[in-house]
Amino acid sequence: MRTLIVKNKYAIRKNNYWAKCLAFIFVLFSVTNAYAGQTVNEILNEYYPIYNETKQCRGIMANNGSSDGEGTLYQNGYCIKIDRQLKVQAKQGTRLYISVIGDIGFNEDGSEAYGAHVFSGLVGMFVLKPQGSGWEVESANPAMNAGAFGKGLKGWKLIQVAPDKWGFINMHSDSHWVHSGSAFVLLTPDKSNIRRSWVEAKYEHSNGGSGSAGGCSNPDASTCTLLKAKLGVDKKTIINGFYPLEITLNGFEDDKVYKNQVYLIKYQPRLGYQVPNDYPMKDVSF
Repeated sequence: MRTLIVKNKYAIRKNNYWAKCLAFIFVLFSVTNAYAGQTVNEILNEYYPIYNETKQCRGIMANNGSSDGEGTLYQNGYCIKIDRQLKVQAKQGTRLYISVIGDIGFNEDGSEAYGAHVFSGLVGMFVLKPQGSGWEVESANPAMNAGAFGKGLKGWKLIQVAPDKWGFINMHSDSHWVHSGSAFVLLTPDKSNIRRSWVEAKYEHSNGGSGSAGGCSNPDASTCTLLKAKLGVDKKTIINGFYPLEITLNGFEDDKVYKNQVYLIKYQPRLGYQVPNDYPMKDVSF
């Protein structure tokens, strides 16, 4: 009987030993896996969780740029794809900058949807940093408005906006009746978020005819206003951690003429680049 008891105690100790070993291996695997990072697709799938069977695309429900005028934002489903994926060597290490674009493709019930003139396209931006053999998110914003007719703007370009930060830039254009214009759209990382900045680049107001709502102060003029801006980055100056933008304006607004007029556009934390109040194209509608 004594021999049997000793053997049982040995067996129990042996089983406990292997149980502890298995538990240690499981914890080690879990920790290692957690710090191994993710692939780009794994990260994007978390931000764009919908797979639409009708359009056979991955996407997201997001505001289409319109509302009921009382605070309720209208939404559509956007089919997304990667537009740019660029590595940058910064002082803090390698960073992967990604721009994602989306076109309106489906409704909330999954049925097919189509973009209209008043609907915006979608753009998302991600900044990833290395984590193990993969990546983890440093800054992200999966859904911002840019583009007309429900189509995302293609061909985003990467520009340096601070000594250790880069952003994406593109041009949005549109027109309504006698008003047409375009704007620089800048996406910049701001801590864990991404800010979208809107800087008007061109505005044209054609004469809608004497006495009409779109008429010029000079009824004989064919064009009431024609303003064009060029954008530069002042890399010699840092304000609020970012390089300011330099806008050089040319053109005319009624009888007022602008020739190489320079405006400095500063970055404001949590807001993005803000045009000054005296910028002639501030808040123009087109």
